Amino acid sequence: MNTASNPISPERVKYYRKDNGWSQDVLARVSGLSLRTIQRVEKDGSSSVETQLALAAAFNVTQKVLFPVSSNLEVHWKRKIIMQNLLAIIVVAGAIAMLVILGAQLSSFIDWASVLYLVLFIYACTVVAFGAQGLIKSITGLRYLFSQDINTSPATQYLSAILKKQIIFAYGGALIGLLIGSIAIHTNVSESIVFHRAYAVNLLVLFYAAIFSEALLRPLTAKLDSRDIAQTSH
Repeated sequence: MNTASNPISPERVKYYRKDNGWSQDVLARVSGLSLRTIQRVEKDGSSSVETQLALAAAFNVTQKVLFPVSSNLEVHWKRKIIMQNLLAIIVVAGAIAMLVILGAQLSSFIDWASVLYLVLFIYACTVVAFGAQGLIKSITGLRYLFSQDINTSPATQYLSAILKKQIIFAYGGALIGLLIGSIAIHTNVSESIVFHRAYAVNLLVLFYAAIFSEALLRPLTAKLDSRDIAQTSH
């Protein structure tokens, strides 16, 4: 047997074993491996490719999910790519700003309370779902909008998963804000002009959620996923 160059995660092996309700003896029988091999894997992760494949088959998962999630993304920063992506972001921001200016006065699209609420909601939900480390990764991961050569790894998949959930959190937070605002408007506003202005302000939380999700998070998740697809196809 050839020893694999990268050890698998002992914690993940233990997790899947316990999730199936198996002891080490049962896992050894199901996977066709020796008890000593199972004990060694759960101690330090050292294993051959054959052992990794046998464990993956026993757990009915892909081999790559048994590897530890890297804390860092492998990125090759290039000045040309950074400037190219920066220009693209400026163009997107300019297009949105142009529509805002054409639509109404700039002050009509500014509501700092809604911005603060939405940001706090998104990142609080991120902490609940992924912990403090997930929050930090999602914030620092925004810098990869300015990169292109990102090597696919468990870290890219993990970051992509966090960002996709943040899109859901953004629209979920916006929906809650809209519902609360609508209730407040219908119970407190009676004059027609004030009513329409209040509803316009109420819609801003959805506007901010759409900008944050569609102009930042979704392009970044698409970049991470496209690199994964491109490298898998080769």
